[in-house]
Formats: sequence, structure tokens, C-alpha cells
Amino acid sequence: MKFEIANEKNNIYLRRKELDVRIDHIGEPTPTKAALQQLLAKQLNKAVEHIDIVNIFSDKGRALAKSCIYLWEDAKAQDLSKIVKKKVEATASAPPAKPAEKPAAAEKK
Repeated sequence: MKFEIANEKNNIYLRRKELDVRIDHIGEPTPTKAALQQLLAKQLNKAVEHIDIVNIFSDKGRALAKSCIYLWEDAKAQDLSKIVKKKVEATASAPPAKPAEKPAAAEKK
């Protein structure tokens, strides 16, 4: 997976950089927000808590996606990989759902 910064804007009032990024994901599905956050943290040498993925839009029929990303000066974003792990653990520990029982047919008198 490769990415290219198409546009970069410095928002001094909110103390963040706003990036428009193009993502090439040939042979892979559209990346998740958690995967993109981890990749950007490594490539840009930023902490994960400073990177906020606003959205990811995939082009139809092509292995290309566009994303809007905020790089905060302060730690305002969550580490999305931890949230995904919690959801997986919660669904794994939940008991299996029982099928609903049908009420007995009313007897005719």
C-alpha cells in the first residue's frame, strides 16, 4: 500500500494540518482507518494519537482511495487499532445467541 499527499493545508486556529491523501492499494481491499493510521504514523514519524482519519473513499473498480486526514499538534485522536482489538475480544467472549422459540399454536375449542 502506497500513499501520496495531494494537498496539505495548515490550520493555525485549530492547531492541525489537513491532508488530502491518495492511497494505492493494488491487490488489497480498501484499507481500514486503523491500518491507515498505523501506516501514516510510521511514514510521517508521528504518534498515533496525533493522526485522525476523517474518511476514506474508494474509487469504484480501481485500487485507489482518497482520504482526508488531520494531523493534530496535541494528542486528540484515538488509537484505532486498540478499538478494533476490543471489539474482536468482546464478540469472541460473548455467548452464542440461542434461536428464538416459536410460541405454541393456540388450541381450537
